[in-house]
Amino acid sequence: MNIKGISILALCLIASVPALALEERIELLPGKPSAAPAAGAARTSGEWLAEGAVLRKGYKGAMGYVLADQAYASDPSADLLLHFDSKAEADETRNWSLAAGRDFSIDATRALLGSGAASFRGPGSALSIKPGPSSLFGGVAGFRDFSVEFWLYPANAGNGETILLWRSLRKLRSGTLSQQISCAVAGGRLIWSFAGFFCPPGAQAPAEAGSRLELRARSPLVPRAWSHHLLRFDGDTGLIEYLVDGKPEAVAYATASGREGGTVYQPTPGAASPLEFCPEYSGLADELRISRRFVEEPSLRPYGRDPALVVSPIADLGFGNSRLVSVDAELKAPGAASVELSYRIADSWAAWRAVDASTESAWTPLRPGEALPASARGRYAQVRALLYADGGGRLTPELGSISLRYEPDPPPPAPASLVAYPKDGAVELHWTKVPEADLSGYLVYYGDRPGEYFGEGADQGPSPIDAGDTTTLKITGIPNGRLLYFAIAAYDAAPGSRVDPTGAALDRAEARAGEFSPETSARPSRTAR
Repeated sequence: MNIKGISILALCLIASVPALALEERIELLPGKPSAAPAAGAARTSGEWLAEGAVLRKGYKGAMGYVLADQAYASDPSADLLLHFDSKAEADETRNWSLAAGRDFSIDATRALLGSGAASFRGPGSALSIKPGPSSLFGGVAGFRDFSVEFWLYPANAGNGETILLWRSLRKLRSGTLSQQISCAVAGGRLIWSFAGFFCPPGAQAPAEAGSRLELRARSPLVPRAWSHHLLRFDGDTGLIEYLVDGKPEAVAYATASGREGGTVYQPTPGAASPLEFCPEYSGLADELRISRRFVEEPSLRPYGRDPALVVSPIADLGFGNSRLVSVDAELKAPGAASVELSYRIADSWAAWRAVDASTESAWTPLRPGEALPASARGRYAQVRALLYADGGGRLTPELGSISLRYEPDPPPPAPASLVAYPKDGAVELHWTKVPEADLSGYLVYYGDRPGEYFGEGADQGPSPIDAGDTTTLKITGIPNGRLLYFAIAAYDAAPGSRVDPTGAALDRAEARAGEFSPETSARPSRTAR
């Protein structure tokens, strides 16, 4: 057996196998403008873009993007507005001041809207809300339309639990009138009651027909489930309507007849008295609002129907023509909520500035973890996510970190050696060949100072000179006695190995060039051989 022949054959086979590109990874962390890469060449630029999404601490304390909820916004009609995202001493309108019981707390884990919900555990956690002089219940006379709404998440929905209670006194010529508004659980249902609150216009005391009104819900209050409750009054018709999750549950009329038509009674609160919220209740509540209007369309979806847009910073893969292998993402999509991912990649991201991130044609869809096509090549990559709520608008997806797996395509190495021979009016250069499979050629740099290769005047043109795929070059047209310094850089067939991230135009070959060879110098002379 010819052992030596076999060994030589094996070496030839090994040499013929192309080197496998080493896969690298860069992780994009939500909310952070840059990320520490696995390899020193990779980095990011820019910041996260989020439209309709907010950062929230999620699993194991990591930050992630979720849909921004549709919390009530303050408007001119808002008289009282409480989001319960934190403990506060006043509501958002500053019309009311707050005093919470010792057991009152904010629950950040089960909030429906915003970052928190009010947590109640009986009388010790009741919230006393005192009206200021400019609020509806602080002495404002002659108001007409109003609405009261809130979200509830009862622990038990037991009989006797009280959600809302307002009691006051109104001085009359004939004496003092007791007034009360209450919302309490009876028979597993919520009941709204009014006593002495609605009066005929200009009357000193309420007529019997309008002195006591009651609205009893038809549907039971469901424990451990969020539900929206709205009571609204129309000052033109006297209609008082109670809705649960946007559906009418009960109707009454503050009129002389107790029915539609006839003289309409008006809200007539007496002395400014605190509104007790959840004085006898166990569970959560959120988004308490009193409006100086008849709310036509209550907002019942914590999350909207339109998707939120999240765009990552731009990841620099280090070299042009790098292959983006796949994109992984930490995603949570409860129920029918979903996240759609897409990417874009190029050797320059200057053109991306002119393209709106919401333009679909600028992005290629992807599935997390799946291999991307071989055409996914470039130096700069970016990922876009569209976040969709579930059909009912109650559940939000979550987007955590994004990982880009890629194979960098570095430029060819520099020639190992370079020798310059002075000639008469010329310099002849010789350098070692670079063993690179996709090598296209060499660039010859020259200049009058060490390390500064901005030379001009040679017959072959200014620095750098494209020598093509050769290892020798004679540069002519150099005055005798002029000392020049030289360096060589190889370039490969991949476009954009060193594309300027600002998009400035560079010579294609120079953009593909690698590092400089060792420097050498020569001075042409008439006596040189």
